[in-house]
Amino acid sequence: MWDFIVSKVFTSVVMSRIKLFVTVMFYVLSITQIYTQTKEQFMSISPKREMRGIWVATVNNIDWPSQPGLSVKRLKEETLKILSRVKTVGLNTVFLQVRPSSDAIYKSEIEPLTSYMVGETPYKYVDFDALQFWIEQAHAMGLELHAWINPFRVTPKPDFIRSSNHLSYKQPDWIVNYAGKQYLNPGLPESRAYVANIVADITSRYDIDGIHFDDYFYPYPVKNETFDDKETYLRHNTSNLSLDDWRRDNVNKVIKQINDTIKTIKPWVAFGVSPFGVWRNKSDDERGSNTRAGITNYDILYADVAKWIDSGWIDYVVPQIYWASGNKAADFDELYKWWANYSNAKSQVFVGHAIFKVNSGSKEWNNPEEMPSQIDKVRANERLGGSVFFSYRQFNRDLLGLESVMQEALYRNKALSPLVMSGVNRSNEKTRLKHIKQKGNKLSWKCLNEDVRFFAIYRYESDDDFEGNENQYLYDIVGENELLLAQSEKKKKYIYRIAVIDKYRSEYALSKKIVIKH
Repeated sequence: MWDFIVSKVFTSVVMSRIKLFVTVMFYVLSITQIYTQTKEQFMSISPKREMRGIWVATVNNIDWPSQPGLSVKRLKEETLKILSRVKTVGLNTVFLQVRPSSDAIYKSEIEPLTSYMVGETPYKYVDFDALQFWIEQAHAMGLELHAWINPFRVTPKPDFIRSSNHLSYKQPDWIVNYAGKQYLNPGLPESRAYVANIVADITSRYDIDGIHFDDYFYPYPVKNETFDDKETYLRHNTSNLSLDDWRRDNVNKVIKQINDTIKTIKPWVAFGVSPFGVWRNKSDDERGSNTRAGITNYDILYADVAKWIDSGWIDYVVPQIYWASGNKAADFDELYKWWANYSNAKSQVFVGHAIFKVNSGSKEWNNPEEMPSQIDKVRANERLGGSVFFSYRQFNRDLLGLESVMQEALYRNKALSPLVMSGVNRSNEKTRLKHIKQKGNKLSWKCLNEDVRFFAIYRYESDDDFEGNENQYLYDIVGENELLLAQSEKKKKYIYRIAVIDKYRSEYALSKKIVIKH
């Protein structure tokens, strides 16, 4: 009897495990099938130039560094890990937050090192210039790096750890306290000049590709809180503007001032802003989008982004369109088309995507095709120049196969960065390479061209019909005078050609053919 009972129990357990295994395998196979279908759906050849960006946030240790107080060795390791993964996924631009809260991740004589790096001792000296390291490593991998600055945030919370020479202590008269946070008062000429000075310092001392502002100008509204700038308004409203128009004018002034500052120092450095995803609702302005957003740039944040674009004060704009297709209040499809209409020769439009919402629990964001579809829609619109994703840390969780779809389908072909500003057209200028040689698995060369940022490497077989513009033959983008060649079991003969990419992102003429068997 006991043997019978044991046998029945054993059989029951085994059968339960078999059923569980079958269920799990069915789920895995189903998901795999979905991923495969999604990849195949988005396998079209991508444009030769396309923004493929990622935000790397330092505030609250969101993306980097992973925690305060890390050693220089760990800081470097985390940097290299991020950049390597960004490259592998197929992206080409990093928007690194270098000034999160009136502090710095770089060596500055104006502002202290951020506590997000040094932790409980923000006064501690750390002999490491993180920004310089990020720039060097990003460029070596063929990635652009834009210095992301929060212009007006002083402290993000009441107990924010900061040094004695932090702006909150040095210039209390410039600061407005609002909902437990501190902000530079945009209405003060001194505040605007201070931000411009920060930008000038970074632009002059670092080999960055861009200066990037996020969406924080006047703060997002908090119920029962008032942004107290009444005294400043009475003192500096010399044009008799309404309070709302005066605030918008203050932000307009700082945007123009920043652009003028950058272009005076290094005209090839791009200036861009990533505003909230809705400029105005159509119900408030016939020029607005067909949305019902409770917050808008123009009315609530006092950011007249449309004016900045029309005036040529920014080189690019990345609206944060953080909603799904079909959203009733703010439909992604409505918004990306609306912003596309504002793209022009003065200012390109890229789209900011909310990958942090993927697999977040809602029906719309649990659809594995939602985000790839958004990227594909943006790509299909000729007036849009690409996509930027918030933020890097999301690649460390389950994104319903998105990373794989990016790497193997959407971004399987490399892409040069967009021409975000008018520069010198050098497509007919010769790429002057010397001493091109192969040694083992390395191709190396010397370059006589000035103002080199990257090298675009094209690879094709002898019978391919290659004219120089076919994106599928763009093999790699590198920042150094060498390329590691991938080895194969059956050696094949390839033709390589190299083109110089300058700091304006202009591409020189292709080099002579280099035939290599590997």
